Amino acid sequence: MAFVSNAPLVSRLTRRGRLMAKRTCDRRGHAFAFGRFLFRTPTAWEYAAAVAGGSDPAAQRWLGWLADSVVAEPMRGEALRVLPGTGPDWATPDPHSVDVVAIDLVAGRCAGLVSVHAGEDGGPETGGYLAPEYRGQGFGRDLFAAGLLLAHEHLGLSRVRAGAEVGNVASGRSLEAAGLRRAPGPPRYTLPDGRACEAWWYQHDAAWPRACAGPQAKWLAAS
Repeated sequence: MAFVSNAPLVSRLTRRGRLMAKRTCDRRGHAFAFGRFLFRTPTAWEYAAAVAGGSDPAAQRWLGWLADSVVAEPMRGEALRVLPGTGPDWATPDPHSVDVVAIDLVAGRCAGLVSVHAGEDGGPETGGYLAPEYRGQGFGRDLFAAGLLLAHEHLGLSRVRAGAEVGNVASGRSLEAAGLRRAPGPPRYTLPDGRACEAWWYQHDAAWPRACAGPQAKWLAAS
């Protein structure tokens, strides 16, 4: 989709972005800015846009979602047109994951999603993805750095891990640029669609983690 270059529209989106950037974490959700993005608990429509951003074949090569989770065209294009800040509140379908959508405050669109979730061993892991237009530009570092902020500064976790499929060099570089370092771990992991992959593992530790006023995941805090 080509972004409509319209001065009044851009002005409205910029004002909307500034207003959203002022939001803080509360019992209804998380919100924090990093770089050009606002990371926040999504509305239902923002979450749909984020899922659409990871539904293309190139992303699914690494994500391996179940078929009924992948958004196909033309719905994918429609979802990617969602205007941030619109839609009803979203009730997460997965109690074992805390998700925040990446909102591009410059372009006024949903750019991706990052989460802190339960790994295969039950411990906290971070992971995420970007919409096609945001790949290959260094934004992966910001995405994973936001995952670390969510884990350490919002969920009170002292340690978080991340996995990448062997051969996914771009993901590995982004994880290391965000501050994670290679760590030992299981040689393989299983994607949601059942495909088993060889794995690289990464880890990040914080000496003084803290929890914010946003929703807390008891299963993560107990890990």
